[in-house]
Amino acid sequence: MAGATGASALAALAGPAEATTIGATLIEFFSILATGEELFVTFYSNAIKNHVQLGLYGDELNALKAIRAEEQLHLNLALSQGGVPATSQFSMPHGHETFEDRSLFLQTQELGEELTNGALLAWIKDTASMGLPRLAELGGRLMQVEGGHRVMGRVIMGEDPIPNWGFGPVVLEHFTDVPAAVKAAGFLSPGPGNTFDFHAVSPSFPGVINTTPGTI
Repeated sequence: MAGATGASALAALAGPAEATTIGATLIEFFSILATGEELFVTFYSNAIKNHVQLGLYGDELNALKAIRAEEQLHLNLALSQGGVPATSQFSMPHGHETFEDRSLFLQTQELGEELTNGALLAWIKDTASMGLPRLAELGGRLMQVEGGHRVMGRVIMGEDPIPNWGFGPVVLEHFTDVPAAVKAAGFLSPGPGNTFDFHAVSPSFPGVINTTPGTI
């Protein structure tokens, strides 16, 4: 689990107290990750449920289903490492209109994936600074996938050019800044008329490569 991973990785470099502290930090990291992945499984599930209103059919709908499966894969990993979601209820920046208006949905999708990429960049920086290269590598592997989700949204949106980042922006100093940033964006303030519940989905989808990252 996450605490054991941190302790074993630092065994040769740190005393028991430091290893325990880093283990607790990793539990916090995987809990933040698990919360974010539950959010985006919820986000894509609602888009798929309302695909007719959003005008999403064929390849576009198929892409969203594949993305949702990938988010569930990431969630399962976070849970397996000791992550505990802070909540399973979420809000959307535009409430239910997010899934009634195609433009609002795609704007929200791009915002969400940009936040995710920024969060994972902070994960890489923080875990590397802790001397945990395998966890930094994991952040890079997740970021590769989430970057693809952002580009897929821009394809559906019909943006020109579709790829528009020469370098991804640095938006967060540390991974522990993620909850505040996600709340400020409007995803963590559920209330009357703007509450969306998480429900797990299958992590399997035709064509999605379902492999674990191995020992981390």
